[in-house]
Amino acid sequence: MSNHTPDNSSSSPKENLHIMVLNAQDLFLFLDLYNGEDIQSLTEKEWQKLGISLKGNKSKEKCQELAQCITDNEADIVMVCEVGGPESLEHFAKHFLFDKYESYSLPSNSDRGIDLGYLVKKDLPFKFKLKSHRDRLLRSKIYHYFSRDVLELDISNQNDEVQMILLLTHLKSKLDMKKDDYEGRSRRQVEMRGMLDLYLELEQKHNVPIFLGGDFNGNATEFDTEQEFEQIYHLTELKDVCSWEQFPIEKRVSYFHFNRSGNRISSQLDYLFVPAKWKSLIVNGSVCFPHYRNLSGMPLPLPDGHEKKTILPSDHLPLLAIFKLPAKNI
Repeated sequence: MSNHTPDNSSSSPKENLHIMVLNAQDLFLFLDLYNGEDIQSLTEKEWQKLGISLKGNKSKEKCQELAQCITDNEADIVMVCEVGGPESLEHFAKHFLFDKYESYSLPSNSDRGIDLGYLVKKDLPFKFKLKSHRDRLLRSKIYHYFSRDVLELDISNQNDEVQMILLLTHLKSKLDMKKDDYEGRSRRQVEMRGMLDLYLELEQKHNVPIFLGGDFNGNATEFDTEQEFEQIYHLTELKDVCSWEQFPIEKRVSYFHFNRSGNRISSQLDYLFVPAKWKSLIVNGSVCFPHYRNLSGMPLPLPDGHEKKTILPSDHLPLLAIFKLPAKNI
C-alpha cells in the first residue's frame, strides 16, 4: 500500500462539497521541453512539441474545455479516470486549472498507462491522504490484481480525524482482445468484488461516509443490472447518487456509443455510490451530468455520429453531486 500525505488544511468553514466523477479520456500531458512558455498562448503545433513521448499530448483546446467544465461546476474534488500518470495530472492542474487545485495520483496496474487521480481545491479546510490498492489480491485464481487500481483518498479534519473516504476505480473495459473473457465480464466481476470487500473493511473501521466512484464500464444501476454488479445490492446498501435522488433513468447518460448501423446508444458508465446511512448528505436537486462548452462559451451538442463524438473534450460526460457537510464534522 502506498501513502502520500499532503496537507491542504485551512481554517475557513465549508458547508457543501462538490464532487465530480470524470473520465478525462487519455489525459496525457508531457512537457519534457517546456521552458516557461505561456501555455495558453501556444498553438496546437507548439503545444504538441513540448512532449517527446510517442504518445501525443491531449489537445490543448480539449484540456481547456475540460478545465472549464470543472470550474463552471465549482468542483471541489474531481475523481479522474484515464490520467496519463501523476505527471500529466500535475501539469493539468498547474497549467489549465491555474494552480488552484492540487493533484493526487499514483501509478496503477494499467498496461495502457491510464491511471487514476484526484484534483482537489487548494482552499479546502481538510487534510488528505492518498492510498493505492494496486497490490491488493483479488478473489480469483486467474485475475490477481485490479486492472488499474482502487485509489483511496482519506479526508481528515484539523485533528487528523477521518471525515470522509473516497474510493476511485476504473474497472476492466468490455474490450476482450484475447477472446478469453467475453466483454471482460469475469474480470469486472472479480474487480467489483475486490472493491466491495475493501469498502466493507473500511466501513467496519470508520463511521464516516465512504463513497465509491469512477468508470465502472457497465450498467451498475438497479435497472437491468449487469450480472457483475448485482453483488453491490446483495452485499451492501450502496446506491448511485442518481438512484437516491430518483434521477430519471433515461437521463442517466455519461457515455455515447455508436453501433455498426450508426445508431447512438446512450448509457451510464460513471457512478458515485453512496451508502444508505449517508444519503441525507446529498443536496436535493444537485445531481447532474454537466455538458461541455466550447471556448466561446457555447454548449457543445451531444454527438449524433462518431465524428462529432471526437469533438468533445472527453468521450464521457462528468457526473456531479453536491454533499452537505455538517459544521460539527469539520
